[in-house]
Amino acid sequence: MIKRSSSPNYPISGLLILFCLFHSINSTAAEESAISRSTVASRLAIADQLAQYSYRWDGKDASAFAELFTTDAVMERWRDGRLVEGSRISGRPAILEYARQSHQGRLADRQTRHHFSGLVFLELSANLAVTENMALITHQTAADRVARISSSGIYRNSWVKTPAGWLISKRILLTDSFTGPAQ
Repeated sequence: MIKRSSSPNYPISGLLILFCLFHSINSTAAEESAISRSTVASRLAIADQLAQYSYRWDGKDASAFAELFTTDAVMERWRDGRLVEGSRISGRPAILEYARQSHQGRLADRQTRHHFSGLVFLELSANLAVTENMALITHQTAADRVARISSSGIYRNSWVKTPAGWLISKRILLTDSFTGPAQ
């Protein structure tokens, strides 16, 4: 009669293969989980920065607004597939000055609101991202009973992950201009 041992009799190489396979499966799952956590964390951080864009601009906090951008960032506005003349602003100091002038000048007598929706990620890697979101921009003065629509469009933002977090390296506002159906 053959006596069976209480544990299977695997050769050492078989145990090594099983260990490596188990370790490989767990490592892959852990890596995928880490990638998922990193992707989710990046998406949330970018979404938060985008919300800060609205709050800081609409709150007329020019300094905090400018801090959302890299030092060499660019802001542009496009309409009908063309760059709007005079709309290109380069560098954080110029963005800060633009925000200050806007808040103290053309927007001084009104409350603006940037209503953002439909955030999509066109690209996302460990250190770079490109997003688009819809925007409805309203203005309200003391004389207005309700806010009125000032503009609408799509913001296309390029993002860079820095030691300070995700910052905008390029912001393009693609202003809506619907001319009706083609005849």
